[in-house]
Amino acid sequence: MANQFTREPEPHIHEPDRIVASARCSSAQERYWEIDAKDPGTPALNIAVKWRIRGHLDAALAQDAFQAILDRHESLRTAIRLEDGRPVQAIAEHVAFKLPEIDLSGLPEADRTREADRIAQGEACTRFDLSEAPLLRATLLRKSRAEAVILVVAHHIVSDGWSMGIIAKDFVAAYQALGRGREPVLSELPLQYSDFAEGSHDGMADGELAREEAYWQRQLADLPLVEVPGDRQRPAMRSTHGASLSRLLPRALTSGLADLARKEGTTFFSAAYAVLLTLLRQRTGASDIVLSTQMANRDDVELEAIVGPFVNTLVLRTKVSEEQSFLDLCHAARDTFEEAVDHHQWPFDKLVSLLPGSGDASRPPVSVNFIVQRAFIGELANDSFQLSGIPSPLPGALYDLNFILVEREEGWRLTCEYHRDLYDEATASELVAQFQSLAEALVANPTARLPRPVPTSLPIASPLWLPATPAQPPVIDATALRRTWLQQTGTQPTVFALNHTAHNLRLYRPLSHELGPDQPFAALQLLDPLVNGMAPASIEQLAAAYCEAIMATKPADRYRLAGFCRSGVIALEVARQLVASGKQVDLVVLIDCWAPGYFLRQPYSARLLFRLKRAGRFARRFWQAGPRSFVTRMSFWLQSTAAIRRAKRLIFWRAAEEAADEADFWRTTDELEALVQRYALPSYDGRVLIFRSGAIPPGWPPDATLGWGDHLAPDTLCFAVDGEGHEGAFSEAGSRTMAERIVEAVRQNRF
Repeated sequence: MANQFTREPEPHIHEPDRIVASARCSSAQERYWEIDAKDPGTPALNIAVKWRIRGHLDAALAQDAFQAILDRHESLRTAIRLEDGRPVQAIAEHVAFKLPEIDLSGLPEADRTREADRIAQGEACTRFDLSEAPLLRATLLRKSRAEAVILVVAHHIVSDGWSMGIIAKDFVAAYQALGRGREPVLSELPLQYSDFAEGSHDGMADGELAREEAYWQRQLADLPLVEVPGDRQRPAMRSTHGASLSRLLPRALTSGLADLARKEGTTFFSAAYAVLLTLLRQRTGASDIVLSTQMANRDDVELEAIVGPFVNTLVLRTKVSEEQSFLDLCHAARDTFEEAVDHHQWPFDKLVSLLPGSGDASRPPVSVNFIVQRAFIGELANDSFQLSGIPSPLPGALYDLNFILVEREEGWRLTCEYHRDLYDEATASELVAQFQSLAEALVANPTARLPRPVPTSLPIASPLWLPATPAQPPVIDATALRRTWLQQTGTQPTVFALNHTAHNLRLYRPLSHELGPDQPFAALQLLDPLVNGMAPASIEQLAAAYCEAIMATKPADRYRLAGFCRSGVIALEVARQLVASGKQVDLVVLIDCWAPGYFLRQPYSARLLFRLKRAGRFARRFWQAGPRSFVTRMSFWLQSTAAIRRAKRLIFWRAAEEAADEADFWRTTDELEALVQRYALPSYDGRVLIFRSGAIPPGWPPDATLGWGDHLAPDTLCFAVDGEGHEGAFSEAGSRTMAERIVEAVRQNRF
């Protein structure tokens, strides 16, 4: 019997949607479509999440909030249909969303959770028809007046794990606005997923991914077939019948693993990956181990708020031997993963033919997968309720074994998803327990040789990069490190390029490419480094954290440094501290970097004229690129002014936006700007090259070195580089100019 909480689901009468656009499918979508074609509606491609709602939730407003999300994201109004034998995205102008509600409040409390779990499992495994939008559904389970669960299920062809976090944030924000009697104020997206999909095809057509293709063909040549022996014979036709179990790992263990990773200049992922490689070698006796992992593949800031399947699968191949210690294997795991990440743009569907399981109906392309990630949904809140993610059901198994390490509030939880056609629950449980015991032994004695293979039953794998965090922070905590090796080999001293506010460290890729294969090049960003548990209070403290990160990454006596924009100030202070500690710094490269305080010391009229000239050049260039590009870029340029952002926050309610990565970017930018303006710039006599982009009009400021002249060696040179806008310094022409000047300076040993 329905009570006052229950809304009966409305009968589903599908009305044809008005298709307003179509687009080619991305490579990921084509891959999922091929899997679906073999088993239409296979639940293995479903993504299921559960939201716990604490507080008051109005079901009608919740439905309207989901409708606002569909209106914002084209991908959630997209169906996949065939045209000329190929799948295409059919994007509807409007798709109605219905939120059924099931009341569980009349059940005894102990039965509510069991019934909610049963319903969730059924919803997770319910099939989608790819030809009908939306490929997203949700169900509201009412447990009491103050608690509910929302089941959200999306098809992988329009979503990924990151996207489910976006949907949760948008839901909280849209509901807030609706609850206040206003229309949802979700900001307009600069791009939609269809733009990305079309662009990805254009990039491949231009031959931009030739380097990635060549790398993967070499890396995956003569791959072995590595599988953990099953409890039963593999059936001739593979199903997706899966189950999962999990174990919360002790904090002492995960903290010890993270601390070891920090000391070795690697990451928590690399250390966990090494544990799994050791376990897989024990179980199979293999010395050439192949695993897969997933990467978000959202390289550009414009992609970070878009719902869609951006995730790409990487294949990791690592050699393991009895001569190695656990520390050796940590380094090998790090190198394997970083190489794969550096070539991550090559789509997985183009690798499948090189994999040992390709063409075998009884096997997945890769037997074992491994994922390390933080929970995509933390705790969100508005005026009415708190929303948090809770463990979700498994729709189906894409791999024989999938090992997932997820960091939640209670700690790191290891989940083993296993294929029920091959493995029993007891075998999966044995593997999870063995991972823990093996990890404890390896952390306790990391320099000892790896244990000898003892084949029994199971495997492991690799994935998303995560920074290692120590159990007890040192005086300076530099462990929250994002590092991207753009070129890892070469005879020259390593270039460490800093971009403290970066969304995309691959900004430096064109410069690294122009410098050539003999110049090692690493891009670094520290995420919220701590000093005695607090944010750095000065550029000197922040630079000290970067010094520690640099020396942990590559202990050496000689370094080269580069910094873009405000990060150039950090780079110069890092150089000063390295020299003071006895290290040699061959060169510091400052790219579009003003000396602290110099711009503000110019007359107001000169600063105003500069801004007007820059705005005019900016507007002309991007208007020529089209109105959409103009609006997007102009919006970003306006937001670069803190006063504009403060005014926007006063006028508009932006809870979801403030919770998003964009807010973190501007927060970090403002914090760094404050540190830079307080920095008392000392003199530095080392070698420095200064580059200024086309964003700075010719003939201004009076000091062509952007204010550095009084603080650097008298013969320091400044060069203008071609390119549109601030980041235009990294255009092909700009990067070529910078590389030529850097190589010339190093060769001549003079400026």
